[in-house]
Amino acid sequence: MSSQPPRPAGLGAWIARVIAVVLLVPVRLLWEGVRLLGRLLAAAFSYVVTRLLAPVARFVWYWVIRPIWLFFKDFLWGWVLQHVLWGLVLTPLVAVLLDYFLRPLRQAIERWLWRALLRPALAWLWRAVLEPLIGLLLATAYWLGKWFVVWPLVQLWRWVLRPLWALSRTVLSYAWRVATVIVGVLVVVPCRFVYRSVLRPLLLALAAAWVAVVVRPVRWVHGNVVTPVNRWAAEILAGVFGR
Repeated sequence: MSSQPPRPAGLGAWIARVIAVVLLVPVRLLWEGVRLLGRLLAAAFSYVVTRLLAPVARFVWYWVIRPIWLFFKDFLWGWVLQHVLWGLVLTPLVAVLLDYFLRPLRQAIERWLWRALLRPALAWLWRAVLEPLIGLLLATAYWLGKWFVVWPLVQLWRWVLRPLWALSRTVLSYAWRVATVIVGVLVVVPCRFVYRSVLRPLLLALAAAWVAVVVRPVRWVHGNVVTPVNRWAAEILAGVFGR
């Protein structure tokens, strides 16, 4: 397929292009100029602040404002306010107020307050309120403890725990007796029978066989062989080496 040649633009397209160039291009140029002007102003302001105002501000702070502030802070506060005002004015004034006004006033108020108000009020409070209240609380605690703690425990012991303990003791005693009888019948009696009928005769037979086979021959060998040989060896050694 062969591509067709582009058709030439019509009159409407050329009119639209002309309108776009006439209206949009000046607005775009104006916007770019404003942006460029803004950047130039920002760069100029940054240059002025960083290159001119900042060094001047640092110089003024370090060489003018800071020395003045340190002077006023150290001299006025450290010497005038503390030494002069506090040492020469406030301290004597406070001492005079304490000695001649505040301390006597406090003592008078304390005496009057304690004697005329607090001590009678405390005594009345103890007699009229606290003592009856404590008695009522103790009586209430006693009543509650008696009827809600002691009485339920007594009833529990009387009607539940003591019968249960008696029943348990009876059951355990009966079970022990039954177990003793069962063990006696099933274990002790058969073991006793086996011991008397089998083990004891067997052990007696083994003991007799041991005596006949081992003890008596060893005793005979010791009495008839070992002892004469030892005596003979002792006599030979005594005859050879002498005593």
